[in-house]
Amino acid sequence: MATMLLSTHGTNGDVLPFVRIGRELAERGHEVIVMTHSWFADRIEAAGLRHLPIDTAEGYDRHLDDARRYMLDPLKDPDGVLALYRRNGLFELLADEVRMIEAHYRPGETVVVARHTSGIAALMAAELRGVPVALVSVTPHQYVSLPVLGNLFRRVLGQGYDEVFRAFGLRPVRDWAAYLTSVKTQLALWPEWFDAAGQPAPQHVVRCGFVLGDTAEGPVPDWAEPPVLITGGTGQVLHDRFYDVAARACRRIGRKALLVNRHPSFLPESLPDGVEWVPSAPFASVMPHVAAVVHHGGIGTLARALSSATPQVLLAHGVDRPDNAERLDRAGVAEWLPVSRWDEDRAAALLVRALDSAADGGYRERIAALAADAASGNAVRVVAEHAEALIGTDAVMTRPDPRERLARLTPEQRTRLAAMARARRGV
Repeated sequence: MATMLLSTHGTNGDVLPFVRIGRELAERGHEVIVMTHSWFADRIEAAGLRHLPIDTAEGYDRHLDDARRYMLDPLKDPDGVLALYRRNGLFELLADEVRMIEAHYRPGETVVVARHTSGIAALMAAELRGVPVALVSVTPHQYVSLPVLGNLFRRVLGQGYDEVFRAFGLRPVRDWAAYLTSVKTQLALWPEWFDAAGQPAPQHVVRCGFVLGDTAEGPVPDWAEPPVLITGGTGQVLHDRFYDVAARACRRIGRKALLVNRHPSFLPESLPDGVEWVPSAPFASVMPHVAAVVHHGGIGTLARALSSATPQVLLAHGVDRPDNAERLDRAGVAEWLPVSRWDEDRAAALLVRALDSAADGGYRERIAALAADAASGNAVRVVAEHAEALIGTDAVMTRPDPRERLARLTPEQRTRLAAMARARRGV
């Protein structure tokens, strides 16, 4: 038996797949500790896992609310993003997570499974102690956006990160894109067909398949007419018009809707007749019984809808969502609208097409193989096997010293590099 430390950050789509992976590892006899936000304590406890909170529930909600205006386009206000990190103590949180991993590390008996791009504490622990690390990506956008993210970490957040690295005696990171992909075991929580429908992940990344994290079940709904499900996920990085456009589209075609949203501030001032709002719902039980789903393009929502062959219409805006939507569209699984084309007429037209395709049975027949694969649970077993393969592979992670790379340059390369440096300085 080993100790599996699972480290993740974000909302349901980022955290619940790790809880599902943790259940699989626990069933295999390992001690599992989930390091994540306090808000998920009940879900982790219900899964029979140990929770190591990295914040408070109040602090988590405060951060979500604070991050909303920056995360859709972080480079639009770089100073604001740095202030956000300072204001919410995110650099101090990073240091705390490193110390948590160090406190639970037992040589030869510990593996860290961390969310890609936010699992910096795990990489630092690998440098400091030799902790084996598997990086898990929940969406292809985490690789697609690496150049932009690397620039953000270096140019905008570098001062804060440098302070944390130096405090642990580590050299500050200069090439963040390389650092965030520096471990050998990198796992993608999406299937091959989804990867091929857009910019693919690097070749060495294992495409495991979708991991359905929202496994909490409830009573099976008893609806005379199945409604349309409307959800924008559990985060607050969402366009203000999302729920209004989706609800009006349902009214336009005369369909009842179930609107699920835990943040009432996002709701329109008044909902159309026939649209019922609830703060949460057990999607594992609800999704198979709705007529269609209109959603924001979150990876967890689209995977759950796919697993139950529920027709999807995506109003995708910000972060990974347009990329997810494009992939589904290219694969013939769903249709979507970019925010520049959002209005109730266009959304209603897509919803009618989705409902018609389900009514004649063509949609379910077309995606039957993809739905069966998404619902199979194979992906979580693949992730667990790769995590287990790291047990006992402890080795201090090293980064090449920039001075060593400079020493290996030929005279011609040195001349070109010097010329480039002078050009940047305008000399």
